Amino acid sequence: MVVALQAAAVVTASACTEAEPRVERLDGSVITVRELEVGVSAIMEAARVPGLQVAVINDGEVVYLGAFGVKSAETGEPVGLATGFKALSFSKTMFTYLVLQLVDEGVLDLDQPLVSYLSRPLPEYEFYQDLEGDDRHKRLTARMALSHTTGFPNWRWFMPDGRLQFIFEPGERFSYSGEGIYLLQLVVEEATGEPLEDLARARIFEPLGMEHTSFLFRPEFEIDHAVGHDHFLNPIGIDWQDEANAAGSAHTTAEDFAKFLAAAMRGDGLSDAAMREMLSAQATIEHVRMFGPLSRERIDQRAGRPVSWGLGWGQVGSKHGRAIFHTGNDRGNANYHSAFLDRGIAVVLLGNSQRLENAAPALTELVIGDVYSPYGFLGYERYDAPHFRLAEIMISEGLEGAIGYYETLSDRGIGSWHVDELDFLDGAGQELLGLERFREAADFYRHLLQEHPDRTGGYDRLAAAHVALEELEAAEAAYQEGLDRSEPGSLSEGRFEWKLEWVRGLLAPLSLPEEALRRYAGDYGPRHVELRDGSLYYYREGAADVTPRQLYAISDEVFVMKEADFFRLRFHSESDGTVRRITGHYIDGQQDESLRE
Repeated sequence: MVVALQAAAVVTASACTEAEPRVERLDGSVITVRELEVGVSAIMEAARVPGLQVAVINDGEVVYLGAFGVKSAETGEPVGLATGFKALSFSKTMFTYLVLQLVDEGVLDLDQPLVSYLSRPLPEYEFYQDLEGDDRHKRLTARMALSHTTGFPNWRWFMPDGRLQFIFEPGERFSYSGEGIYLLQLVVEEATGEPLEDLARARIFEPLGMEHTSFLFRPEFEIDHAVGHDHFLNPIGIDWQDEANAAGSAHTTAEDFAKFLAAAMRGDGLSDAAMREMLSAQATIEHVRMFGPLSRERIDQRAGRPVSWGLGWGQVGSKHGRAIFHTGNDRGNANYHSAFLDRGIAVVLLGNSQRLENAAPALTELVIGDVYSPYGFLGYERYDAPHFRLAEIMISEGLEGAIGYYETLSDRGIGSWHVDELDFLDGAGQELLGLERFREAADFYRHLLQEHPDRTGGYDRLAAAHVALEELEAAEAAYQEGLDRSEPGSLSEGRFEWKLEWVRGLLAPLSLPEEALRRYAGDYGPRHVELRDGSLYYYREGAADVTPRQLYAISDEVFVMKEADFFRLRFHSESDGTVRRITGHYIDGQQDESLRE
């Protein structure tokens, strides 16, 4: 899929000269706005990023705003400067600033146990019942939550049993955790008696003029927002948040977030003591990666630039002084920013595809000359990295050529790049999927799995290629092999079981009488179910594509769709046979309910 790139921009007076507008980079060089926009567009096209907003800060002030590409590859509607993006984990930085204001005011103490602020023991709150009998939760503090040293996993649903638990002792080391931030949100709301959205609006959004930012869904966001895209550049819609989550629910624009970031760089609204705490290294990063298996592998501290975590932000050193950074990642969306405090220079990137992570290293280098961001630790790989070249050779020369190229790379020692060799190969396979070269991807993964049959993730990707090729029997076989090789009780086992049910529902759906289907048809709030020619069809208002999709029964009340292997719809029958509600179930364990109108 080819996405036409377009740009809209605003340059402030401080970025203008008598000649052409320009912005300053870290090394003192300048880049003209024309050069910046041509370069950004070229990188986006090469990295296949559909839509992007860029903000640049010079001398602690926002000097450039740019909007590139499209909100949706399907509609082709261009991104504007007021187009809203998911803030993702940028939410955590705004929440951190709010917490530090409360610390300044004596409402909170960074080192006082969080449980002391609560009206009842933590395990008595329904969301924290899993912690019953584990007194380690009594040692948790705001400092631990903001520095990601609570000992919690990122999210409980990533654990094999889906339960909240400690994976190490509180304060022992860094491990990125949305759970810790969400717990601190509970404490903040109880200590102040105010909900997060009201606090953030009064303390941050309104004072800084952040008109397009909120931790909650606002109706006006529907008018102008960017749609997330999968690796195939297919729009996957946007999940509107009706509950504030300090770890990731915010919605914003690059302009709004850059206003906040500039204020944070200056320390507006914080005491000198709070700024020192925020910028002090609270936890040294001792592991190769932020996420995944390599997050447990220790790095040689003599190699590369040391990375640490302060309060709310990651930190890295540079020849230009202190730098703070933060990332954001969710299905179909990605963000990144870096800010060099001693130079007053920063860049903000908001993207509607995870492919932004492949473009970010080149974009930040182009725009502000940032060659210091710890992309290796974050797992960001440049769009022109060797494994992308491997995918290109697979397309042009076939499997034999790809194997030959890979062998030349192996001779140079892939492990020395702190890249797991199987992760490297998997990256090439995923690029083939992203390029919609499904036959080559299937051939590639079959070969990879012959060499490494216990690489269970490869069976999922092999199946995805077969699904795209409409080879559902082959996809079923790949899912079954992945299930057979998964550890009992693991997250992998649960996902393969889910997808096997899905693909078998497509291959051999349960036949239900039309009378039963007629009971299910109707309007359920934003969800709509229609009966046509003996089959049910489903669509949801506000989705990127509202074309009704056929439903396939996997039980009397549960249905799946060809277009969504991660989703299933359940109808709930009352004792009298009527159906008054339906529930959407997602592969990650989340669910939502809609009532019949």
